[in-house]
Amino acid sequence: MKQSRRPDVALIVETSKAYGRGLLRGINRYVRSCGPWSIYIDERGLWDPLPEWLRRWKGDGMILRTADRRMVRSALRTDAKVVYLGEQSDLDLPGVHPDDRPISRMAAEHLWERGFRQFGFVGIRGVCWSEKRRDSLNQRMAEAGSTLAVLEFNAWPRASGPWEQDQRRLVEWIAALPKPVAIMACYDVVGLRVLDACRRADLAVPEEVAVIGVDNDEILCELADPPLSSVAHDLDRIGYEAAWLLDRLMSGEPAPAAPILLEPLRVVARQSTDTVAVSDPVLARALRFIREHACDGIGVSDLGRETHLSRRTLERRFFKELGCTPHEEILRAQLDRVKRLLAETNLPLEAIARRTGFTHTSYMVALFRRKTGQTPGAYRKAIRAQGQL
Repeated sequence: MKQSRRPDVALIVETSKAYGRGLLRGINRYVRSCGPWSIYIDERGLWDPLPEWLRRWKGDGMILRTADRRMVRSALRTDAKVVYLGEQSDLDLPGVHPDDRPISRMAAEHLWERGFRQFGFVGIRGVCWSEKRRDSLNQRMAEAGSTLAVLEFNAWPRASGPWEQDQRRLVEWIAALPKPVAIMACYDVVGLRVLDACRRADLAVPEEVAVIGVDNDEILCELADPPLSSVAHDLDRIGYEAAWLLDRLMSGEPAPAAPILLEPLRVVARQSTDTVAVSDPVLARALRFIREHACDGIGVSDLGRETHLSRRTLERRFFKELGCTPHEEILRAQLDRVKRLLAETNLPLEAIARRTGFTHTSYMVALFRRKTGQTPGAYRKAIRAQGQL
């Protein structure tokens, strides 16, 4: 039964990260459809202390996300009903959390489909969600008859000295792995560290090392070089379910026996896994050259100079490993860039053609239509409509 007055609800959720803002969108969707609530919220980060006003606050409910167990204990001293969304998913509190085990399996399937059979995992020791993702990935590898290489750190130090020491250790570990290898990072920030280590080791991503993170923090993933693939949580649903659960607790219903676990949404594929695993190091170097220079107007002859192989040898190796010619792979990379510019910019087609290495706009348009079944304009309209759903 609904309460006769608006309940006072505190949202102690970080506003500084994409993860927390995604949760808030889901909470807002519930409140708009099933509220109203009187909301108390501050600008905050994940590790910020509880706001001073909360010590004197006499509210009805609280949705709490923090990485600090001491803050959880402080929040429980209030009389409010609490739904916990924090990173300590082992706490015995009503809560809604991502299910960490299918996260790893989803990442593994994405990489397995691309031909990778050697896998690594970089995580944080003593953090329950990282360890669950590690164990789930290890189980998936065992089922496939493969083994998992694991590197874990006690924490990611902020001081420059320990940071560099850990990064050198990461470089050495990745360099020693058999190639090609796919590495799952326990979350996106660690994924950026893995990409940095690959650059330091002069390893081609994704041709020699494919990298995938977790959280799909779009700003971080797109800032990465190359852009980082990531497993996306269903943050909107987590936030919505948390608000639904709090509403029931505030109405006097008992808490569920266990936290609610929700499966991830999907893998958002970006350039860090956009490849087919190849064991030929020369072919891997050719694919890296295409990835970096496809839009500079290169041709098969440029690939020959880069790899010191004849055109015929290149074509034979490409067709054997990838089922296509070097020229077709260059065109594929160009069209991928065209798609990104259509989706992310308002540039006219003439400017897109120049930026992607096509001499004639009409040829780019005809090729795009032949490969995708759509004109560039129709593709842009469709992809923009999807973003508004």
